[in-house]
Amino acid sequence: MQHENEPLNPGDEASPDAPGVGEDTCATCRGTGTVDGKQCAMCGGTGKVLQGIGGG
Repeated sequence: MQHENEPLNPGDEASPDAPGVGEDTCATCRGTGTVDGKQCAMCGGTGKVLQGIGGG
């Protein structure tokens, strides 16, 4: 999991300490961390992004 002092990746919707945020599989690389043999730009190669969850 990403720590609050680490920079956000372009695919992250919010910081990891924000309420209602959780990890999800990166839709760009489908969780592999790579696209066409290169590090995925959306998730920074982690295969995961931070997204809003739930709601109401």
